[in-house]
Amino acid sequence: MKKHKYNILPEAQPDELAELIADMTAHGYDAKQPITVYQGDILDGWNRHCAAVAAGVSPTIVKFTGSDEEAVFFVLRMGKRRNLNSGQRAAVATEAEDLLKVIADAVAKEKARNNSDERRTRGKVEVTQLIESPKKNKRSTEAKAAEMFGTNRTYINQAAKLKATSPETLAKVKAGTVTMTQALREIKEAKREARREENRAKVAMVESPADVAESGAKFSTIVIDPPWDWGDEGDNDQLGRAKADYATMSFSQLMDLPVEPLADDDCHLYLWITNRSLPKGFSLMEKWGFRYVTALTWVKPHFGMGNYFRGQTEHVLFGVRGSQPLKRKDVGTVFSASRGPNGHSSKPVEFYDLVESCSPGPYLEMFSRSDRQDWQTWGEGA
Repeated sequence: MKKHKYNILPEAQPDELAELIADMTAHGYDAKQPITVYQGDILDGWNRHCAAVAAGVSPTIVKFTGSDEEAVFFVLRMGKRRNLNSGQRAAVATEAEDLLKVIADAVAKEKARNNSDERRTRGKVEVTQLIESPKKNKRSTEAKAAEMFGTNRTYINQAAKLKATSPETLAKVKAGTVTMTQALREIKEAKREARREENRAKVAMVESPADVAESGAKFSTIVIDPPWDWGDEGDNDQLGRAKADYATMSFSQLMDLPVEPLADDDCHLYLWITNRSLPKGFSLMEKWGFRYVTALTWVKPHFGMGNYFRGQTEHVLFGVRGSQPLKRKDVGTVFSASRGPNGHSSKPVEFYDLVESCSPGPYLEMFSRSDRQDWQTWGEGA
């Protein structure tokens, strides 16, 4: 026997089937859970049938004697007893759409014949209302579907979208190999990656940092080490501090940096900031269109300047634009490393390794002091 075309319920996962086989091998077949056959095929109990064959036991079999329409309702009713998650139930609901249309046609024919068996047609009329003119009352339609399949309106709506855009992903949801939430994340990440590939191609065409803004490229990850004007910060007399050997920018000039047009819709921002400048860093991040998430702290091997405490740490404010998860989930917020190879204000090489392991490219560093493979630079290095 094979599985009936109306049996649209997902098959058991290997571990579930193995457990069922072991139970039947030890205790035989439970006659209280018969396999239902319709038109010579298995309408309900496919998993039990597979387990019985593997265990070498004879199952209890009953025949379904109703109509095609009633057979569909029988499958849906049995499905409500299965241990399915909401995403699986929603996937079954969308797959049942064509079958429900068959039922609707049957109801129309019954009405034409003036069938007076109200009890027999009541459920079918509900299904007809479910699929007829869904745009008339979408919320009501989704609510009825949610009740019928034991799920909720949100999942019904999401499953319908997956059916139209990614049926192979919906099949995974139905099988239970991914949840609806995981599936939607996969779809969203695939769209992000497609956009990143387009931007990587644009970045590859850039010949010099001066051409970055005109290239139309958007970056998924941006690192900024602002060339702070110490006088603007009120720190021009800090103990042991030498005058900067690079061009600096005032706070107002930093606020006007073209960060937002260079950032992709989904983007990570790593903003280097000193302890003294932390309040300004939050303002800059907000002005550039990012929401602050957390701060990374670089612990330096030796302490430096300071009018009060001598600074031995520097921070990186991490912000997000849109929605873009990290590539890994095992990174802490503190890292120790020696200063970079380019003298004063040079950042540790380990930092860039950390960024690349956590955030996707294309990468942009504003005010970079050195070139790095797979990174684009913008602005005069600090």
